[in-house]
Amino acid sequence: MSARFARLMIAGAAVCVVAPFAGAAAAFAATTSTPTAGDQRATAYPGNLHDGKTSACSQLGFDGDTEVAVNGSGGYSANDFVITSDGSNLTVSAIPDGTQIHALVVKGGDAYNVYSSSVFATLPVSGLHAPMVGLAQDNVPTISHWFLCDGEPTEVPLVVPTSGGVTGDCTKATVTIDGGSDAASVRIDPSGVDAAHDVSVPAGTESVVDIDVSAAHPTVTATDKTNSNQLGTYSRPTSCDSGSSDGGAVDPKVSFGTSCAHGIQVVMSNMKLDDTTTDDVTFTVVTPAGATEHVIVAADHIVKRTYNVAEGKTGVVTVSAPGMTTATKSYAKKCTHVLGEKVVRTPKHPTVLGEKVTRLPFTGLPTWEMSLVAAGLCASGAFLTRAGRRRPVFAAPGMAYYPRHRSYPARGVQGR
Repeated sequence: MSARFARLMIAGAAVCVVAPFAGAAAAFAATTSTPTAGDQRATAYPGNLHDGKTSACSQLGFDGDTEVAVNGSGGYSANDFVITSDGSNLTVSAIPDGTQIHALVVKGGDAYNVYSSSVFATLPVSGLHAPMVGLAQDNVPTISHWFLCDGEPTEVPLVVPTSGGVTGDCTKATVTIDGGSDAASVRIDPSGVDAAHDVSVPAGTESVVDIDVSAAHPTVTATDKTNSNQLGTYSRPTSCDSGSSDGGAVDPKVSFGTSCAHGIQVVMSNMKLDDTTTDDVTFTVVTPAGATEHVIVAADHIVKRTYNVAEGKTGVVTVSAPGMTTATKSYAKKCTHVLGEKVVRTPKHPTVLGEKVTRLPFTGLPTWEMSLVAAGLCASGAFLTRAGRRRPVFAAPGMAYYPRHRSYPARGVQGR
């Protein structure tokens, strides 16, 4: 047996062993990102802390605290709280006596900042904002929403839990894992696959994992292994396999518009010209504030949404749906007009500035006197010219005679 033939046999055996696991490995791809707090007093975390299951303060470990939230970017002045906002930064000026802010969370963009109790030892405290955004991570975003946990003035450890979710379409499921105060260990379980994927995410970072789905493997579930809490699940709809290749009984489409009055307009439709749509479509919308909305559009229906964009800011809306390519719209709002008055100047013709001359230069004589002298000289010259013409010599009355000039021969010429 030659050496080359032996190598080929070993390679073939390796392929036979690895092949059963190749599908699962190919379907697994992850990316990780870390948000930038932009404030040394804060700790940045990706995603959104609210999970809709428990209160936000309970998620942070403050079960008995009072949650103060406005569900927006505005300030709050009630119950002895004085908190102001300029849309991007918060200032805490006063809280009820005998209480303590255990945590204040500011959400904006795709992440949130957490300010612990030590930040509020002395009031007022200003410049509280969300993590930085932009290509260089150097811009403070517009606040999506904020909340604080106020309770007894005791030292309670702040614990930010692992959060995330699962979304998808007809071809893949996307698992988002947002690490909290501690490193996260999450199990991703695609149905029909023997071995689940265990993903470790460092504290304060976000990991995005894509899993292929099909009719044979339609469901993907993500579970926090630390506490067995389910982060999310996704099931591929049966409509992906009915009718045409673009979704069959559904036809999700989206279009955008922009205006100074409404910001970004999103039009989501689910209809076909041949009236073959029969199922609902759930659109996932990420708003300019970074919040995620799920919009259900029934068969043969259109749903419109508008999302405001602050003046001088750039808003981005991202829309996805099963069977549709994810679409994004960016809008930089610059709608401030400068009021003024239109001024029209009438052009003036240039004039020659000078001084009226009444005396001649050098002599200093009056011009009118010299004009008379000049006129007299001209008249005298005309008279003398007339008188100087030759007059005829009259030999007899009625006959003019002109004397004949005598001619002399030229010098040096001899006559005969």
